[in-house]
Amino acid sequence: MDNQLERNWNIYLSSYSDISDSERERLLQESVSDDLVFTNPGGQGEHRTGLIAHIQNFQKKMSGYYFSTEKVFVHHGELLAIWTMHKPDGSKVATGYNFVRPGADGRFAYMAGFF
Repeated sequence: MDNQLERNWNIYLSSYSDISDSERERLLQESVSDDLVFTNPGGQGEHRTGLIAHIQNFQKKMSGYYFSTEKVFVHHGELLAIWTMHKPDGSKVATGYNFVRPGADGRFAYMAGFF
């Protein structure tokens, strides 16, 4: 399960990249449950479709910005990730944290972001 959580984290984080909507949806279908619940200072929502809209809005406001993972902690089937947001030129903008709880199939069912 630990490797699957880390793999899904990397897939999820790559969905924030400047990619096509169809590629974003494909990545999120692989890593996030249909009935996801998510929250962060920028918004909250439910379902994968809500997350897709949230990410699309992010890309409209922050075109070209991207994320990298600093550290991932996994225990008892849950994940905590420390990440960095970068400007298109690579400069660091912010550091944040995500707590993730997967569903029975290993895809993310609950996500709480802090930044």
